[in-house]
Amino acid sequence: MRVPGLIDIITVRDPAALRAMAADPRLDRPQTGRGPLLNRLIARLARDTLKADNHLLPSGRAHDDHRRHDLRAALSARLSAPGLETALDGPVRDAAVYVAGGAGDPLRLAQGLLGPVLIDGFTPSDDTVAAAATIGRPLSGGTGQQVLDWLTGRSRRARKLLYGAANGDLNAVHAIGIAAQNLAASLDAMRAAGLATPAAKMLAHAMIAPKTVLRQGTAPAETLGGSVRAGTLVLLSVEDATRRTLDPRVAFLRDAWSGCPAHGFVPALRRRIWTEAGGAS
Repeated sequence: MRVPGLIDIITVRDPAALRAMAADPRLDRPQTGRGPLLNRLIARLARDTLKADNHLLPSGRAHDDHRRHDLRAALSARLSAPGLETALDGPVRDAAVYVAGGAGDPLRLAQGLLGPVLIDGFTPSDDTVAAAATIGRPLSGGTGQQVLDWLTGRSRRARKLLYGAANGDLNAVHAIGIAAQNLAASLDAMRAAGLATPAAKMLAHAMIAPKTVLRQGTAPAETLGGSVRAGTLVLLSVEDATRRTLDPRVAFLRDAWSGCPAHGFVPALRRRIWTEAGGAS
């Protein structure tokens, strides 16, 4: 959609084009002040939803941001830390009970699984769960919901609360505020599948990806998704492409410069929960 001076947006749904564009460093995280009027508004809202106590989360930082590289390295180190598997014994059991049809709040369970990865001894509270739910509404609700949230400041206050609960660890804020929502949806998908579902089929369909990932052109470029100008916003429909391909390379944007370091950890965690729940092999 292009209206000169007003808006310039490309939506990418083709999985091959999406993977290629996600890996293209000319398509960076949105910056304020680029592109036509509505692009600037959307970019500002997007950046605001990825801040905690005025600190940009890793998922809001640019390709060449040195702090992003440091945060990525810190997360990778925590994912391979000795004793992590044992630290998750209790949260895995609780999640397995839910997947098998028992009681539980999937968002609380997801925070319990991801929080201890980054915060020693972390236990979800009513406040952290409510804050994550508040953050989720503008993330999944589109531009209109983001505008409303920006005006009310609800998500901003929720992100600040999680920043305090995470002792200022920006990776942890992302984990318990944003990533936990995808994992909660994954737990729901595993529960709905039923324990008789073959593990490979269940794990593929429980692979929950972000609805969209937003990028912005930094310079004119020809891409598989079309021509991009400086300031063009590119909506990568990751959820749709993941459902069509059931490909973890799409779900985690594994080959992109922004690829999630947890692309191996999360599938292994889901499989562990499924086994604990008594799911089929």
